[in-house]
Amino acid sequence: MRKSVIAVTSVILLSSCKQTDNKSVSVPKEIKKDSSKVEDSAQTAQSNSSLLELFSKNKNEVILKLKSLPNKETANVLYEKYIEENNTLLGQIAEKESGILDKFYNEDEADKKAVKLLGERLAKHELEFSEIGEGYVEIDPLPDFYYKIFKNYVTDDYKDYLSLKSEENKTLYSADAGLVISFKDLGDRIISWENFMSKYPNSKLIASVKEEYKNYQMDYLVGQDNTPTAERAADEQYIYPENIQEFNRFLKKYPKSPTVPLINLFMENFKSESIFDLLRAEQGKL
Repeated sequence: MRKSVIAVTSVILLSSCKQTDNKSVSVPKEIKKDSSKVEDSAQTAQSNSSLLELFSKNKNEVILKLKSLPNKETANVLYEKYIEENNTLLGQIAEKESGILDKFYNEDEADKKAVKLLGERLAKHELEFSEIGEGYVEIDPLPDFYYKIFKNYVTDDYKDYLSLKSEENKTLYSADAGLVISFKDLGDRIISWENFMSKYPNSKLIASVKEEYKNYQMDYLVGQDNTPTAERAADEQYIYPENIQEFNRFLKKYPKSPTVPLINLFMENFKSESIFDLLRAEQGKL
């Protein structure tokens, strides 16, 4: 996953198998080095542009395949395999472009031009830069890339999942060990995933959704290193007023949420050195 440095993360990891007509949606094989000039030439030919072309080629093959699948469950499987293969391919693209990505924040005019040109090339393939903090930049599909491809073919739970993720991916979640979105927005994300799990209790996505959901809960309750929810220095311990206000908003608006007991537990025990263990134990009951 893209805007979140979480374990879904934070990323959602799914695996299965897929074929496009009688061919698997391809991922380039590792290019092996050889002393032969012919093979060196072949290695050079596997250029950055060819990897981008492969990304678009795979997408077009998947779109064609979706139109001939027998049912929505098969489309779910295709999605799972496709995103897994895409993640591998995107890693290869980023590795090829690392020389430019490493200079993303440079002020040198030549570097700025190279970044601009790469951005234009990426845009032609529905890709974009993702700034993830601490000077790191990744290459990811546009936020609604998978939703647009699969929304009319997958089951309702997958469609709603992809819709939620496409909205979340529009905004960077965290960077430099701190949340980028507001605690209010994070609280509303938690509710969105609670509604999803309530609506689709038997979805194959539940396990991975619940893992990310629990990470969201922990970030909401205790924050991250550079955006904590409480001052916990030995001589002065208190929950920040803006977080108390947000907790009270959540408690009032969503009194039946499974997150309510966690909020109460944190507010009563935030000074405890065991607060993380206490919260995880409570999460284990969910």
